[in-house]
Amino acid sequence: MRYYVQTMPGVEEIAWLEIRALLPEAQFVEYQFAKEQNGIVLFDYDGSVEKLLQLQTAEDVFMEALSISKVFRGWRDLQELKELVGRGEAVGRAINALGRYRKFSTPPTFRVISRKYGKHEYRRKDMERVVLEALQLRNPRWTAVSDAAQVEFWVNLLGSRLLLGIRLSDKQMRHRFKRKVELPASLRPSVAAAMVFLTEPTAQDVFLDPMCGSGTILLARRLMGSYKQLLGGDSDPTRVAASEQNIAGRRKKGLPSTVQLRRWDAQKLPLETGSVDKVATNLPFGKQVGTPAELERLYPAVFKELERVVRPNGRLVILSSEYELVKTAVRQCPHLEIERGYSIAVLGQWGRIYLIRRTNGA
Repeated sequence: MRYYVQTMPGVEEIAWLEIRALLPEAQFVEYQFAKEQNGIVLFDYDGSVEKLLQLQTAEDVFMEALSISKVFRGWRDLQELKELVGRGEAVGRAINALGRYRKFSTPPTFRVISRKYGKHEYRRKDMERVVLEALQLRNPRWTAVSDAAQVEFWVNLLGSRLLLGIRLSDKQMRHRFKRKVELPASLRPSVAAAMVFLTEPTAQDVFLDPMCGSGTILLARRLMGSYKQLLGGDSDPTRVAASEQNIAGRRKKGLPSTVQLRRWDAQKLPLETGSVDKVATNLPFGKQVGTPAELERLYPAVFKELERVVRPNGRLVILSSEYELVKTAVRQCPHLEIERGYSIAVLGQWGRIYLIRRTNGA
């Protein structure tokens, strides 16, 4: 079967790395893009659907039902689409596969969700209506509903490319953990998971987020697997308290012994030299977090401190849109080296995830 995952824009390459790690038998097909809404990774895979739902860098998982590599952008597209959805073999195979997986006891409810990018003679609603009518023709016992459907068909018209998928995930995948305290500008769980994945987590990690905010990255690290210790802190006591509540969750006794949160200045961390294995953090960026002069002072000091506390060959994953500040600060640290970067959209603004290695040397 062919599947695809939707990610936050720019995370698709990292998602493929996770797919390859979790599902070694998966075969990459291609990337697609829904403008600044989603990245899309298509791949072939013949294993368990349940394993697909374990992916943490994805927002949603879909089974591909139909793919048209080139539409002509005119009304005849809809005639072809109605025929392929209503009578085509590909859609039939996907619906049969869904039935084997979901095992409906009665004919299910369904709905169609559509997105369209680019100029076409027809409207998005025209395309959505055609797909809905074709599915009703194909499955007359299924009931179309406007919300809370058992089956969702997503039709994406990406310029000249059409992709129809059946959603396998639910909203729990996008919201893997519930934060008791929500703070402005908190990362989405899938973006935090992408950053954590790039640190190459191991069970022996001492993992640090020096500007932990509401604790999203630390929560993502807990979900990613075993670790030795999680360290987090922030200069704002309100944020430290939010992290404590979010990480403790329903624990009546508070934080587990393997998690330590403190109020601190990330420019002067109360940690021993070389005591940290992995770092992932979302550095302040943009006008809302300080003046350019303040950021110009902050970045070199934070990177110098991270160079000190991270052991040789440790890994740092940093998110920021202050591209020049990051590169300048890293150049001032002789034992830090940028290995690569991934451009991603965060809260409507493009930033970059930097993968940085702490080289050998004192």
